[in-house]
Amino acid sequence: MKIKKPIKKDHIPSLFTLLNMFLGFLSIISAIEGFYLRAAYLLIAASIFDGMDGKLARWIQAPSKFGSELDSLADLVSFSVAPAVLIWTIYTSDLPVIPGALIAGAPLFAGAIRLARFNASQHSDPKPYFEGLPAPVGALVIISLILYYSPTSYTGADKLVLPMVIAVSFLMVSQIRYTKTPMLTVRAGLGNTLYLLGTVGTLFIALFIERRFLLPMVLIYLLSGIVRWLMRTDARVDFRSVEKKI
Repeated sequence: MKIKKPIKKDHIPSLFTLLNMFLGFLSIISAIEGFYLRAAYLLIAASIFDGMDGKLARWIQAPSKFGSELDSLADLVSFSVAPAVLIWTIYTSDLPVIPGALIAGAPLFAGAIRLARFNASQHSDPKPYFEGLPAPVGALVIISLILYYSPTSYTGADKLVLPMVIAVSFLMVSQIRYTKTPMLTVRAGLGNTLYLLGTVGTLFIALFIERRFLLPMVLIYLLSGIVRWLMRTDARVDFRSVEKKI
């Protein structure tokens, strides 16, 4: 009798990455079919799996170059292509094709540049902060704007949403520093624990209680990097509290 080989532990994080990519693909299908809220919720779920795969790999001590490359491809689908499709289907499909496609494609272009830059920088020492707004957070900002408006008021929202799309895309390729996401542990200090609880709580509330709650939370994160940059304090901030290895 054949004995099935157990799944290697270094493959487990990649399963989470593939789930992230699959949810992004489902979001694209939902957007094309006109189910915009479903598409947005699917991307929130994708962001959860994206936040877990790398942390899980470090936790079980199974990081790999393959996993890192796969994660970048999944992020390109879920947090660059999918938001671009959402913007096109909701806001810009009625515009002239070239301007509409350029605006809708801004998160795609910025996300691709940012992920390529991030991968290239992995050959050097990893930084304890994100340089530029992370692609998943950029997607969450766009999603939060879509969730904030009811499906019947999308046509009047473009005056706010489209400039925000351009601003978010610019921040993704900027050199403004942002704190990394918290570690999946309560042993990395009080700051990490509060950050972790806040992140999980925000996503839970947005998914199951009040979808509009996501917008102020992601805007606080977005503005935090800008404020530190304007005050010239980002170079002196200790970003290591949530990146400390255990």
